[in-house]
Amino acid sequence: MDNWTPTPEFEDRVRQSFAVPEIRSEFVEQMYGEIMRQAEAKTKKRHYYLFGLRPAWLILLIVLFAMIVSTLIIGPQRVYASFMKLLGYIPGVGVVDTSAPIRVLAEPVSVTRDGVTVTVTSATLTREKTQIVYRIFGVPSSAYPDREDVMGCVKREYLRLKDGTQLAQINYGYEPIPANVNEAVFVIPCIANTLPGKIPENWELPLRFNPAPPDMTVMPVIELSPSPKVNLTPGVPMDSTSEAPVDSSVTVNKVVETSDGYILIGQFQPHSKSGESFQQTGALKIQDANGMNVSYALPLDLNEEINQGAAGMPGVGWAAQFKAAGLVYPLTISFSGVKLIPANPDASVEFNFDAGPNPQPGQVWNLNQNIQLAGRTLVLVSITADSREGYSFKFKVPSDVYSARVQIAGFAPNGGGGGGGGGLTNGEFHTSLSFPSLPTGMLTVTVSDLVLIGNAITWQGQWSPQNPRTDLPTELISQSGLCLTADSLEKLQLVPPALSNGKALIYEKLDTGLWGLSIHTLDGNRKQVVVPNGNWGSLSPDGTQVAYSAVDNRIHIVDLVSLTEKVLPGTGGFNLNWSPDGEQLAYVGMGNGVINSVFVINADGTQVRQVSDFNYESIIGWSSSNLLYFVAPYTGGAAWKVYSYDFASNTAQDRFTIENGTPKFLNPKLSPDGNWIAYRGRDNSSLYLVRNDGSNMHLVLDNVGANGIEWSRSGWLGVSLKKANSEESTIIIIKPEECEGYILPTNLNGDLEGLFIP
Repeated sequence: MDNWTPTPEFEDRVRQSFAVPEIRSEFVEQMYGEIMRQAEAKTKKRHYYLFGLRPAWLILLIVLFAMIVSTLIIGPQRVYASFMKLLGYIPGVGVVDTSAPIRVLAEPVSVTRDGVTVTVTSATLTREKTQIVYRIFGVPSSAYPDREDVMGCVKREYLRLKDGTQLAQINYGYEPIPANVNEAVFVIPCIANTLPGKIPENWELPLRFNPAPPDMTVMPVIELSPSPKVNLTPGVPMDSTSEAPVDSSVTVNKVVETSDGYILIGQFQPHSKSGESFQQTGALKIQDANGMNVSYALPLDLNEEINQGAAGMPGVGWAAQFKAAGLVYPLTISFSGVKLIPANPDASVEFNFDAGPNPQPGQVWNLNQNIQLAGRTLVLVSITADSREGYSFKFKVPSDVYSARVQIAGFAPNGGGGGGGGGLTNGEFHTSLSFPSLPTGMLTVTVSDLVLIGNAITWQGQWSPQNPRTDLPTELISQSGLCLTADSLEKLQLVPPALSNGKALIYEKLDTGLWGLSIHTLDGNRKQVVVPNGNWGSLSPDGTQVAYSAVDNRIHIVDLVSLTEKVLPGTGGFNLNWSPDGEQLAYVGMGNGVINSVFVINADGTQVRQVSDFNYESIIGWSSSNLLYFVAPYTGGAAWKVYSYDFASNTAQDRFTIENGTPKFLNPKLSPDGNWIAYRGRDNSSLYLVRNDGSNMHLVLDNVGANGIEWSRSGWLGVSLKKANSEESTIIIIKPEECEGYILPTNLNGDLEGLFIP
């Protein structure tokens, strides 16, 4: 036995007896190399021998023994993560290299100048980069350009060291700070997109860094080797000209175990012939082995990983975080879409278009001209001159046409010309061309490169955890306040007859091809087109009037009973919101040098008042005729500050901050009793409720595509659920207290902009 050496065959038999997966050769080689490097570094020290073995070999044997035992128990991928600790996931930061010490910001740093505050809230320093999280608040809307042809500041932030070295932005962060440097200055030359001289410039915030605390959350990242699987869903037809893929299109590359589930990071790489491409038509979908739809969130701190996963590949990276209680494996991860197939790359059509000697922005030429291209008939509906020194082309096309290329002979565009949409957007697409200066006179237009839409396809892959977790509940425990998930959404019933007399104001594509506002009964049986060409509608509390923003940049009010319409004076805006008594309208204004600030006007057109002077604000609603709620975003951070404005005292009160809202359009809405604020979550899909004092924040709709949000005065909450890569939405109504919910008929499929239920 003294001379016995374990053979690979013996190790294989032991591993098989424990049903442990194969050890990756890359893992063994890297582990061995790291051990030998560490041993080599110690050769200059005095040697002590044990049982006739050099220390390096003793270390090697101990580590290898531990590695084999651990591998048998928990699997090779976990061993790799545990021993080497090369990759770790830090919530809010992302995936980092943990083989080197991590440092963090010693304390937040804040500087205020002329009412503008810049705060660095956190910093994380790793071997690859430095990540700075900062917020800017108090920038007045007047500091930003109010015209598209005017550009504000574009100078980038950077870090400056004591020796003058500047570290630039890279990969969602900044260049790494040397390990022996614990101080730096965060420099903001100017606030992004602000105009010169409007607010202070050249901000400098001194930062100090400390070693990360021992209790800092760092979750090991397990790297996987994708294995080929069948990827085409049976029964889903493919275009006859396409070849079936031979390996998995959806793979899982990295896994992070969280306290209640997993984070999966992967790659979606559809296979196609040369010259073909694809168009995704549905969001990532996850189902367990029992067919249950799994609700998930997109961790925004993994954007770098997602983009790196897709670098140089024809597909896209993806990530999903979900709770694992009650799930049955394997999980099926899928994407839906269509293939895009070039019709005839050599086919092209030319025609002449007379723009005249002096075309003006907004000028429209209605042509309705038929164009025969590669066996298809395209109808050029119109050409419009726009404010960007270019032309927009609107086409009606057959259902199988996706796009075509448009060019103007003799003029090199700044961009545009490709178009896209086709049958995926109800048989029409738009394309635009922008030039250094607007082409005039008789123009020769070329239409070419027709792209066709293939049949629908679903691409998929499967994943199971390598080792079952025993730290999670065996059954899914319903979270308090959570009413709907991606799975339970499919089980909703249609609205009952008792609610059919309610009204929904919907922004939708009309039969004319234009987008406008319509009133529908909740049973879908009656429809009234209110505005054939307008947006940002708001239904009055009694359901008798609709206010909207028209193309003339004015606010219009339509009486649904008399069918009369009036135009309010001055410039208008968007995000319209009626006061409870129907006597006032709040809106976010645009024009007259002030953009995206909150205004209030009487419904009769008198007494316009500006109640805020921030930027990119959004109105929450009225708790009474004298109290208006709104939010203003922090620049450089996905957080929103909630305000209430008291008209009696003409003062605004800072109430609390929404930390987990979407950095895009929050779309917050106040309940009719003034107690609750509904808003879109950070994943741009879920919906949350929070009390008007910032307490009792909870999830209500989990990963359902929440978009438009409206309350009725009777306490029903209506939500448009946006379909991925689609103009259509499913609309639901719920009573959050009881989690009573219903779905509206399929013909009510636009964006919800008003709800009235008696």
